[in-house]
Amino acid sequence: MIQNIKISTFVIKRSLKMFCILTGVAVITWSFSYTKHSRSQLVNLNVLPGKLKEFIYLLGTLGRRLNGALGRRLSGSHLLSLDIADNHDIPIIFIITPTYYRLVQKAELTRMANTLRLVKQLHWIIVEDFEVINLKTQELFQSTGLSFTYFAQTKRNTTKNHIKGADQRNAALDLIMANHNPSIPAVIYFADDDNTYSLEIFEQMRYTKKLSMWPVGLSGGRTYETPIIKDGKVIKFLAWKSETRKFPIDMAGFALNAKVLWTYNPMRFSTDADSGMLETKLLEKCCAVEEIEPLADNCSKVLVWHTRTQKPQVRIFDNSLEV
Repeated sequence: MIQNIKISTFVIKRSLKMFCILTGVAVITWSFSYTKHSRSQLVNLNVLPGKLKEFIYLLGTLGRRLNGALGRRLSGSHLLSLDIADNHDIPIIFIITPTYYRLVQKAELTRMANTLRLVKQLHWIIVEDFEVINLKTQELFQSTGLSFTYFAQTKRNTTKNHIKGADQRNAALDLIMANHNPSIPAVIYFADDDNTYSLEIFEQMRYTKKLSMWPVGLSGGRTYETPIIKDGKVIKFLAWKSETRKFPIDMAGFALNAKVLWTYNPMRFSTDADSGMLETKLLEKCCAVEEIEPLADNCSKVLVWHTRTQKPQVRIFDNSLEV
């Protein structure tokens, strides 16, 4: 009799435990799969109760292990079209920005948004390096009035080394190929959120035929890195390790016509490249140095700066206000 009671208690406990696990999975799955249609794009919302959201964020590695259907559903938006209908005579600029949580994230994205909102015919693709997007960050993008897509993409299973930003940029390129009509003129620019941009460079890059380049200030341990021009053509580069890189250029120093994605498919960043080789390995797939179109008055002006925000020295953390 006592043994039967013990068995029944054990069965009840196991059943309750299994019920709690299944309920938790169901809640998490529902929360992650919930989407909201906003400004012509679908954006995942991590609509969770506060404590549960904190718990999920603390278990950030969980998403990296969920490599099945749920993991794929977390990785972002699925759009009918990325095309902007305002004026197809003006090429669209697709801005691709990987981002990740840190104390200055909102400040840097706000600064960048205030620049991009002054550029016409632009679609901003922001990719969060996490399992889910940050709801507060999404609200920031919605408040800007910009045409945007915001989704999450963590390190992929096929990535050998975690080259910072590579998986996120590749996910954005996948998104463009899945949703943009290549017959509509567009250019692609990889713009990090810790840089500073002159409005002038956006209007110049808009008409890139294949590959355009310009100087980048405060880059590569120099005051600037730049292509060297002779008779309107690039003949060499003034840059870090220019002797070992075919295209020794910072990520902020070039733009591509979107058609190269289809012409030279697959055009994706290498995720096992050595340090400093990310840009050159991508451009080697599609272009020759002779095809570079020098912008910024034949590369005589600095219109982009690789400015990194200093890490704040915070001694007291107060979560009463969002930073």
